[in-house]
Amino acid sequence: SDMTVEEKHALWYSSDELRALRDNARKASRLIRQKCEDVSFHVPQHYFISEYEACSRGLELRIDPERQENKHATRHIIMKYQQRLRLGVTSSTSVIADPKLYLANVSKTLSQRSRDMALSTARKDYFAAYPEMESLV
Repeated sequence: SDMTVEEKHALWYSSDELRALRDNARKASRLIRQKCEDVSFHVPQHYFISEYEACSRGLELRIDPERQENKHATRHIIMKYQQRLRLGVTSSTSVIADPKLYLANVSKTLSQRSRDMALSTARKDYFAAYPEMESLV
């Protein structure tokens, strides 16, 4: 690249900065999880911490144990299906014409809930940024 070493250092995070970002994410996630455990009814995560302490956007997976479990289960099932396809073992007697397409469909089905949640969050973010548009939809 045409960039000097100094320019690269000015543009990219250093390893210390990346470590600090990860540590801050862990601390914020723990704080939110602890405060969530103290409440018996659902309250949006951003109510638990002030904007000066941290923002929960992007930490949803770290904060929500159910999401973590769903992600783990999805990965596990996909890996198991992939292994079975490689071995030629399927749960049905029919031959799978395109194993890659079959695996893609399994992945799509298992991750549908995550996509729905992402779309819902995006919609809420959009209306928070452009409240005048909500009445038009």
